Amino acid sequence: MTAIKIFDNIEENDWQQMLECFGAKRKKFAAGSNISARINADKTLGVLLAGEADLVRYDYDGYRNIMEHLTVGDIFGAPVTAAAGDEELSVTCDRKCEVLFMDYDDVIKRCPKACAHHSTLVNNLLRIMTEKVQNLRTHIEVLSQRSLRTKLLTYFRKLAKKENAPSFTLPFTLADLADYLFVDRSAMLREMKKLRDEGLLNSRGRKITLRPN
Repeated sequence: MTAIKIFDNIEENDWQQMLECFGAKRKKFAAGSNISARINADKTLGVLLAGEADLVRYDYDGYRNIMEHLTVGDIFGAPVTAAAGDEELSVTCDRKCEVLFMDYDDVIKRCPKACAHHSTLVNNLLRIMTEKVQNLRTHIEVLSQRSLRTKLLTYFRKLAKKENAPSFTLPFTLADLADYLFVDRSAMLREMKKLRDEGLLNSRGRKITLRPN
C-alpha cells in the first residue's frame, strides 16, 4: 500500500490493530461518484487510500467550486476541513477511489492502553491539519488577486516554488483549475493563451513551464 501520512512512523501491525479497535471500514467508489455528501454533518474521518478526489462546494447558481484537491494519503471530514464552516461540502471522485472511514472521536480519545503509536497517530493528524490550514491560506491568497491574470500567475508561481523548478504538472485538469480559481473556463483559457503569446509561460495540457520575465 502507498504510504498514508496519518500512519507515518507507525508499524503496519500496530495501525492495523488500531483500525480494528476503531471499527474502521474501507469502501470503494467509482470515478465520478460522490464519496460523502455534506461532510460537515458528522464526525466521520475519511482517509484516501487510492485514487484522487475533490472537496467541492456548489454556489447558489449551481456552479462547482473546488476547495481542495485530494490525493492518496489525504484526509477529509468535518473535524479536519478548515474551509467548511457552516457550508455544505461534498467529496467527489476524479477516478476510482478507496477510502478508509474512521470515527474522529475514536481517533483522538485517550487510549486505555496508553500506547505510543496512538499518540503518534494523533500527532500525525495534528500535522496534517496544520498543512490543510496552510493550503487554505494559499488558496485564499490566490483567490484574493484582483484579476484572472494575477490569479493564474500567483498559483503557477506557487506550484513552481513547491517543485523548486520552472516546470510542473497541474494537480488537476484545466476544467478543474477553473473551478479551483472560481472563474469561467473559457475566460481562463483565453488568459492562458495571452500569457503564452507574451512569452510568460509554455503549456501543453496539464504541463506548465514558467519562463523568466
